[in-house]
Amino acid sequence: MDSKLCFGMVVLCLCTFIIGEVQAKEVHGLGSRKTGSKLPDFDAWTEFANPDDILTARSAYFTTNHDFTGFIGSMTVYNHNIRKGQMTRSYISIQSNANEEITAGWVVDPWTFGDSRTRFFAQWKGVGCPNSECRNGFVPKQSAYLAPGDPLDAGNHMTLKFLKDVGTGDWILYAGASINFLSEIGRFPKSLFTQLAVQANHAEYGGSVKFINSLSSPPMGNGVFARNIVPAGQPWPAMMTGLYYVRPDGVFVSINSYSYKLGYLNCYGLGKPTGSDDHFVYGGPGGCFS
Repeated sequence: MDSKLCFGMVVLCLCTFIIGEVQAKEVHGLGSRKTGSKLPDFDAWTEFANPDDILTARSAYFTTNHDFTGFIGSMTVYNHNIRKGQMTRSYISIQSNANEEITAGWVVDPWTFGDSRTRFFAQWKGVGCPNSECRNGFVPKQSAYLAPGDPLDAGNHMTLKFLKDVGTGDWILYAGASINFLSEIGRFPKSLFTQLAVQANHAEYGGSVKFINSLSSPPMGNGVFARNIVPAGQPWPAMMTGLYYVRPDGVFVSINSYSYKLGYLNCYGLGKPTGSDDHFVYGGPGGCFS
């Protein structure tokens, strides 16, 4: 093969890789790793509030038993100017029958981070961590463009993929602008889990809020009440799209059965999954009291 042609092919491949990385970074408003995004080393909600005063609500779907080793889904990032004692997030979670889970997405949590910026989060529940908000244990990939605690720009699209490494047994977390531009963010070691060390049994995805009972519930999603039919001229609620199981060989498998979790029906809604990717709308304006 001509040497000039070989050189040109190498340059083309290198440029394609760089463009993919740049697009993944730009979708989150992160041209490079931000400073000052260190996660707190304590649970702010436990520190500042009586557990009996904390209320929660979800607008989410939950798959029934289906053993799998990968899951993917997409969401849009939003921001809300909420108070300390309120938290709102959109998330994807993989879970086992042994009450273990890995969860990632975006969150606004002034108590935890000290401001109302939207941030990326990733946490787990498993061996030695019973409360589902453990952060130590996640192993970030060196030089990854995104890490838990990093600020995110509202309005951008984010795709998340969990995939079990067949070699190590670890769960690898990928994030990016779309399914075509995903980068490895880090991994949750196999040693953190028992049943999740083998496979996952459920997936949960949608929105959730947390608030103390002296405040009203915060907005969820983009703050628009979710309903199956959106009246003409009205804004669309937040939506999750591209939801699939991922087989070890990389093939996407549709979700066949699921149930739902919905609280505070006057403040939040949940649309019915439709299409081959089971996309749906979720969330609402909040404003409910205990």
